[in-house]
Amino acid sequence: MHFKFDREYQIQINRNKINVIEWGSPEGEPVLCLHGWLDNAATFHYLAPLLTQSGHYRLIAIEFPGHGQSEHLHPAADYQFISGISIIDGLLDVLKLEKPKFLAHSMGAALSSIYAGVFPDKVDSIVSIDALGALVSSPEGTVRQLRKALEQRKTKRGNKRYFKDLESAAIARAQVSELPVDVLLPLIERGVTLCEEGYQWSSDARLKHLSWLRMTEPQMEAVMREIICPMLVIMATDGLYKDYPEIEQRFDYLKNAERVELEGGHHLHMQFADAVAEKINDFWSKNEQNSVN
Repeated sequence: MHFKFDREYQIQINRNKINVIEWGSPEGEPVLCLHGWLDNAATFHYLAPLLTQSGHYRLIAIEFPGHGQSEHLHPAADYQFISGISIIDGLLDVLKLEKPKFLAHSMGAALSSIYAGVFPDKVDSIVSIDALGALVSSPEGTVRQLRKALEQRKTKRGNKRYFKDLESAAIARAQVSELPVDVLLPLIERGVTLCEEGYQWSSDARLKHLSWLRMTEPQMEAVMREIICPMLVIMATDGLYKDYPEIEQRFDYLKNAERVELEGGHHLHMQFADAVAEKINDFWSKNEQNSVN
């Protein structure tokens, strides 16, 4: 077993079966962990033991619909990025979490920022890994986005791909990732299912469809200006967003944001977990001291 955790269970949100992984004390302060697009809860495999060794935190990692081992949406349904905030809100209700910390990567980090802007009093703090807000489009890009989204949904899907073992699947993923095979294995183990033909990806192929619409930058600004909680934004030196110009101006939208840049690519929290965990623990410790004072 490559992927290790303390507890696993399933809950129902919006009639969808959502898988949840936990690390740390069940009585610890809750930290909601949100993964990136086409990833799963194992993205926090390396960080979790470094963040829970004090016994103070309870890390709760969900797997969004169609990801990891969570249920796929109904065939008549459609995956939309923004609907992720409904999953987050449902989780807080079902698990009765009051103002948890958020620890999030990529897509999960983008959704964290939006959720904290919509419900600023429901979030204690956010650690955002290699993302700050969502990818946006211009008003002029609306027609192009809608056309591409519709054309994608009319395209016939290709044949399913099977792998003889986890290593073969990891090698295939490594070809489109900055991570080496051995680091990828927990993520792969959580991201496949075993059938007669071999291992196949467990994620829903429809996740690769474009959303019908993206927010515009003014919309993103309006949301982010409502965020009141402290934020730690960890950017990778060779990350996905290093050439994304909107990132820089978004720090001006935030009332209480700290930025650090660390070596690594988009999944630096997996490859360089020690360095990332040190920054997270320092951030949490500092904010707890400030709340006491």
